Amino acid sequence: MRVTFTALAALAATPALAHEGHHETLALAEQVGHLLTQPDHVLATAGLVVLAVTGRWFWRRAKARK
Repeated sequence: MRVTFTALAALAATPALAHEGHHETLALAEQVGHLLTQPDHVLATAGLVVLAVTGRWFWRRAKARK
């Protein structure tokens, strides 16, 4: 299973989809809007959500076995 996951992760790796501009000067509302509308940020957030849900699922499953 680990070999399959590692192979899929290596195949899925792509260069960063960086976009132009410096975003340090944006107001908080503009930063939130930027994070919710840029495809690279949306994909990163979706990946973190998937990891969190999967981790929680495995944690609860391991806890139930005890």
